[in-house]
Amino acid sequence: MRRKDMVWLVLFCVAAVLTISLKYVPYLPGDVFTTRLVQSLLPESKRWAQLLSSSAGMPWVLVLIAATFLFSWMIAGWRAALLSIASFAGLWILGKFLSPLIAQPRPSPDLVQVPRVLQGSAFPSIFALNYIATLGYLAVVAAAKTSGKTRWTVTLICSAILVIGWLARVDLAAHWPSDVGISYLLGILWVTFLIRFI
Repeated sequence: MRRKDMVWLVLFCVAAVLTISLKYVPYLPGDVFTTRLVQSLLPESKRWAQLLSSSAGMPWVLVLIAATFLFSWMIAGWRAALLSIASFAGLWILGKFLSPLIAQPRPSPDLVQVPRVLQGSAFPSIFALNYIATLGYLAVVAAAKTSGKTRWTVTLICSAILVIGWLARVDLAAHWPSDVGISYLLGILWVTFLIRFI
């Protein structure tokens, strides 16, 4: 077995164990501390985080999907563009499947600031899955199929937006930090699996 495949398999096992654990615990160690830290460092106004969060929902997510399709085609051809649709569809299905199965409660106002109480399961983060299916996919395609300035520019921009997205969801207490992180990990595993078919 190749080293890359071994790393992928190990990360898949880690993601599976963490996902299963979220069914039995409301949050993971460090989640409360990290949320409080993020909320204390960011502006009191949550408007920026709400605007960014809305970009992963309808109708704006369609713009993300279209942009990913177009840029993937430009970077690596039609096959990469078609696989960008599979990237989104696969993670959308995963989110719909895991959300009722895990049914993890949202962050509690007793533990952290919760600007707006949200319904539904905290895990997986649909925001995170949508962002990884688009921006994460684009970053992986660029890293795998380009070189030089293009590789670094696309990868760094997409990665920076993913980090800002994590901060936004944690700042809003829409998810625990681990919810977004594990959702990102699941998404990256799916995306790196798809890249093999380009």
